[in-house]
Amino acid sequence: MNNSSSDKLSKSIAKTLNESIELSGKASLVVCGGNSPLPIYQKLSLADLDWNKVSIYLGDDRLLLSDHIDSNENLLRKNLLINNAKSAKFHPLVQPRINIKDLILPFDIVLLGLGLDGHFASLFPEQVKLSSAFSIDADPDLICSDIPLGSPSYKRISMNLALLLNTRRCILLVTNSDKRLVVEKASINNKMPLYFLINQDKTKLEFSDIDFQ
Repeated sequence: MNNSSSDKLSKSIAKTLNESIELSGKASLVVCGGNSPLPIYQKLSLADLDWNKVSIYLGDDRLLLSDHIDSNENLLRKNLLINNAKSAKFHPLVQPRINIKDLILPFDIVLLGLGLDGHFASLFPEQVKLSSAFSIDADPDLICSDIPLGSPSYKRISMNLALLLNTRRCILLVTNSDKRLVVEKASINNKMPLYFLINQDKTKLEFSDIDFQ
């Protein structure tokens, strides 16, 4: 993602959060791990917001200690929960684990990364037959993998699709031509997790490279 794209998206996210704060006195943001969103997080951390009124959640994480180099929480603390954003209310996904019943839904923004195998959050091809993970009619919940998944390979925890879609804006990071090809393939391949995100009508899906507000 180039500087122009990350700048536009960070400003778009900040605008939505600010609008929610002005309307309801609070805002919520669900974020993802990986390298692609780091420029967005670093720029967003400088935004002039009432960050103490913003709740930040991870859509997924590896089941690791929070200071582990491969922990999404560790990545977030170093790249988003800094500068102005250090006063945001961060809710860890691993320890202590969030209670779904305590969430105030819908979220304002859910930001999702994309893997070349078509996974998003920590919902992988090995899990596509798991209705609790991919059905939009499932109860909003957290999905824990029994086996190591992904690269790097770890057991993982993830919000399910029903919970991720309980948001005003859902943004998918499509950062290069390879990932645009993944989007094209997944739109017609129900063995890829992304198929279920694309082919749902519950929440509009925004693509980061073409759809800024």
